[in-house]
Amino acid sequence: MSGIITTKKLSMAVADEIATFAIRTCKARGFKPISVCVMDSNGYEIVTKRMDGCPPTAYPQIARAKAITCISTGQSSRAYGEKYLRGKDGGDAGPSTFVRLINQIDIVGGNMACFPGGIIVKEASTGDILGSVGISGAAGDEDEYCALQGVQQCSLATQLVTLPASSVLEG
Repeated sequence: MSGIITTKKLSMAVADEIATFAIRTCKARGFKPISVCVMDSNGYEIVTKRMDGCPPTAYPQIARAKAITCISTGQSSRAYGEKYLRGKDGGDAGPSTFVRLINQIDIVGGNMACFPGGIIVKEASTGDILGSVGISGAAGDEDEYCALQGVQQCSLATQLVTLPASSVLEG
């Protein structure tokens, strides 16, 4: 039937697994405590968890902003930042590019983040976006690593791909 759109999303059970495995990875690697936010493909929170010792106000909000950035832009929060904070020559972006970034973040009420820790989760067979994971509390590269590990260890791992596909900590 034309005119009807069916949207695929992560289930609460799988979202909870992703958050749990991300936290286990954080603990195993000895990173600072994190907050994890897993969103569906429409940008609604499915699961949010905060480790003991993770500050209760800023980091959950930053994790959520990273996840929103991914759903809103269709790219990782790292890629979003690199797009607007790095020039085509690899140097710093010019003022007009930076102003566009600030305006975009302002338009969405400050609910976007331009640094590592937010990843896209896609269905491997179709490339459809199923959701996103945002993590904050450790260093940005560590946040991103935990998010990727959460997806790679969940029960649907063989059916999922992420953007980015791997962490800079794995290289």
